[in-house]
Amino acid sequence: MKKKTHDIIIEHYNELYKKYGYNPAALGWLKGRQELRFKIFSEIGELNNSKILDVGCGFGHLSKFLKKKYTKFNYLGIDINKQFIDIAKGKNPDERFQVRDIEKNKINTKFDWVFAIGTTNKAGSYEYIENTLTEMLKICKKGVAMDFMSTYVDFKREDIFHASPERVFKIAKKLSKRVVIRHDYLPFEFCVYIYKNNNLTKKHTFKI
Repeated sequence: MKKKTHDIIIEHYNELYKKYGYNPAALGWLKGRQELRFKIFSEIGELNNSKILDVGCGFGHLSKFLKKKYTKFNYLGIDINKQFIDIAKGKNPDERFQVRDIEKNKINTKFDWVFAIGTTNKAGSYEYIENTLTEMLKICKKGVAMDFMSTYVDFKREDIFHASPERVFKIAKKLSKRVVIRHDYLPFEFCVYIYKNNNLTKKHTFKI
């Protein structure tokens, strides 16, 4: 991530934290939408007994959500905001968190699933999306997911990056043959699932 972009994101979320404190609103999320996003990401595949990397983890709320649904998983949350990581460690002492920029500080460990939730909303770009998805796929075994504010909106906020589902699909298809665009859970948001291998999903196969 470019330093200018890095600084813009840090400043933006620190200001939200000063205003809202320990609350999803400090991550720029409206009430009730955080758990819905987590639910959509969890539907990418089987998460039980898997290793999960949460890119841009914020306060680590995803780990709390996963604990409600799954009995066993290995979680690591990373974020460029040290203040948020310090809070996440205090609120989730049983989980692992690191201050890390996935583009600059490469990760050698492999994870089954790699998620990036809400990372493109502020100071996003298609270059950032492609670079980040590429890095995420390098370290995953099964698949990755990332969400976006859509260009299909009544109006676009000037302070938010709105991504075209078509352009995201083209980026994803350069990286894998198995891609899903989810534009069904909220009117103005969508997410992409990108699977690592080209094997058919068993529940979608059939015999003639």
